[in-house]
Amino acid sequence: MNNQFLIGLIRNAYDGLARTVSAVPDDKMTWKPLDNGRTVLDLLGDAAQTAGMTAQMAQTRGEVKPSYEMFQQLKAERENWTRKDATRALEDNAQKLYAAIEQLSDEELAQKVMAEVGGGITLPLSAWMMMAYRTFISRFAQINYIQSLYGDFESH
Repeated sequence: MNNQFLIGLIRNAYDGLARTVSAVPDDKMTWKPLDNGRTVLDLLGDAAQTAGMTAQMAQTRGEVKPSYEMFQQLKAERENWTRKDATRALEDNAQKLYAAIEQLSDEELAQKVMAEVGGGITLPLSAWMMMAYRTFISRFAQINYIQSLYGDFESH
């Protein structure tokens, strides 16, 4: 997988997520399905932070790795975010991620990186970069579902 292909996939997923979030009314950003689910704002913040984390992984060529402690820190950090905070973080971190991936060679993308999460996972650096793609796609889907629960059945 080369860097341009990877950037193209992530950029496409980002565009879908950003478009879907932009259709969410302000009063629904913190609404919880069944009073028990995650909010759109939390999902958006999670996506933004994942882009930041993968940008750090790319910039350090795998020296920075995800960990349970990091995930807990990120969750606490975004607890008081506003829509504006989360949107800005998503935009900024996505740009940092694209720029960092742009600097990676095919050999660096193929480099194996081991992280302790999930009992220890070893993947090529390119697969770790795909974490941003997977998060953008899954949060896009979750937000679309939340939209349908509050009555928005439009395709965004």
